[in-house]
Amino acid sequence: MLILAVLCAICVGYLAGGRLSRFEGAGLAWLGLPVAALLLQELLLPRLTGLHFLLVPLSYALLFLFLWRNRHLVKTALLCGLGWGCNALVICANGFRMPVSAGAAAHLSPQGLAALTAGEIPMYALAGPETRLLFLGDVLYCPLPLLGGFASVGDLLLAAGLFFCLLRVMDPTRLPRWMKSG
Repeated sequence: MLILAVLCAICVGYLAGGRLSRFEGAGLAWLGLPVAALLLQELLLPRLTGLHFLLVPLSYALLFLFLWRNRHLVKTALLCGLGWGCNALVICANGFRMPVSAGAAAHLSPQGLAALTAGEIPMYALAGPETRLLFLGDVLYCPLPLLGGFASVGDLLLAAGLFFCLLRVMDPTRLPRWMKSG
């Protein structure tokens, strides 16, 4: 979902006269924090699954600090902050794992479903009757190759915030101000 938001923002930005080389004008600070959060979730978490109760909150704390520091980008901070909050809330309410609805899990391969059911996929758990706040969990499925997968309401908000952040970074000349203000 986030990859799709990045690709769309870059396409819209370039078509509207924006350039990635205008990065410094956006005033983004502490860019290493979301990179570190991503590395924690994608590289460390799969290898240290027993520490998910520590690594997941740490990655969310890094994202929060980044958003707080860049709150001058109002649209980005608001949308990403709401997405961050939705995802953090549902993950914390369910043992630091994102619940995946049965409807979304039905799109997995038999091996993937077995791994999800057994709790072998870091950060994810198959939703059951004890699941809290499932409406904030991964209940959506996007079938697009390479870009698809599960998504939550929080993921959609994060993607929208990232879209507006990249437009602000690219500073396109042919878009209305409300759209490129970040």
